[in-house]
Amino acid sequence: MSSTGRRRALTKRETRAALLDAGLTEFAAHGLDTPSLDAICARAGFTRGAFYVHFRDREDFVVAVMERELATFLDVVIATGDRAYDLEHTITRFADALEPALATRRGRRQTPAPLAGGVQLHRLLEACARSTAIRGRVVGLIQQAVGRLSQVAAAGQAERTVRRDVESGQVATLLVMLAIGLLTAAEIGMPLDSAAGRETVLALLGTPRRGGTR
Repeated sequence: MSSTGRRRALTKRETRAALLDAGLTEFAAHGLDTPSLDAICARAGFTRGAFYVHFRDREDFVVAVMERELATFLDVVIATGDRAYDLEHTITRFADALEPALATRRGRRQTPAPLAGGVQLHRLLEACARSTAIRGRVVGLIQQAVGRLSQVAAAGQAERTVRRDVESGQVATLLVMLAIGLLTAAEIGMPLDSAAGRETVLALLGTPRRGGTR
């Protein structure tokens, strides 16, 4: 590719990223339905013409925003790199991600549960109920999360840090469902102790406590 072609490709990626960022900001502040495409384009600094270069319509755009932010959240929570096979680390990361929302509720300020860049979970579920495209993408991402966690659990079993009398795929499925439930509970203001929950999950899985014995 020529230098001109590379610059054009970079500009195109930057334009798309700016539109997605603008959409996320608008959706987090006003929900998925209220922001107009004009408002989103204005925030990003582009015209509707630029919008339609990247997205077929509003639904396609909402899908892209939610997919990117859910994928980002999963990348943050599920351990990667040198600790890709450390289930304790993954559970701890999720508890740490949940804590800011719980802390602000204890201080009587309302902050959305930390999912999809500040978009409340119930907004995403409403979008899933209305749109088969959004529902399909969300289900796909959840299945990816289960697959990744299944690998982490299996590796932990091989290292004898995770109990071996349970199937790794079922462990992963239950952990992902638990995570969704905890995000929902945090969003509606249910009192939760994330640290105690973390220790309970680790004890049930047979994972040694950090700094402790098996």
